[in-house]
Amino acid sequence: MMDLLPMVLIPGLLTDRTAWKEQIRHFQPRYELILPQDHWDQPTIAAMAEHILEGLPPQFALVGWSMGGYISFEIMRRAPHRVSRLALISTSARQDPPQYAVERRASVRTAREFGPAVAWRQKMGLSFYRPERLSKETITELERVTERLGADLYESQQEAIIGRADSRDLLQGITCPTIVICGTHDSSTPPPISWEIASAVSGAELHLLAECGHCSPIEDPVTVNALLGAWMERSHE
Repeated sequence: MMDLLPMVLIPGLLTDRTAWKEQIRHFQPRYELILPQDHWDQPTIAAMAEHILEGLPPQFALVGWSMGGYISFEIMRRAPHRVSRLALISTSARQDPPQYAVERRASVRTAREFGPAVAWRQKMGLSFYRPERLSKETITELERVTERLGADLYESQQEAIIGRADSRDLLQGITCPTIVICGTHDSSTPPPISWEIASAVSGAELHLLAECGHCSPIEDPVTVNALLGAWMERSHE
């Protein structure tokens, strides 16, 4: 029988429901979709998780992508009994590597000096395997989101990511049906990082998508939607 749990979609850095456009289009006819967006300005990943949890139903399926995955781990730390299914897309259970802080703060300076859209464009090669395959409409939409959310929020979220906790201690305790998705060309959270998560979570599935970088819900929405749909419908003994 199809699982009618609400599906909670938490996106990554400096973006909103626009990043989930193809998932919303695909799943909205069948599921209640919850897209939190009032947690963005919380100062830490843990605080974002607390804020999101306040507005969620007693039981839900949780999908976290990139920074959304960091938040999802904190939700699991606080309320694992409320998460009936867990999907993690291009994320990491590890602390942010110290060397990443320099690059993150340099990107923030670019956003402040030239605008968040410029900083976003500089990261396209890390975010997408083949950015030239994105439509002009998609690029414009994503750029507009970054400009609307702004450099202050970009800095706040980057600092939250830099200071996030290591969540590897949680992995063996996760018992809900879990799926881990990663692009084979993801240079931000490479496949071994996803393998680490999937191998530690009992019964977890790991899916590597051949033609994707860090943003598989945008680069290959058909495959991502098929994987998430099967995960939602799969019975849990």
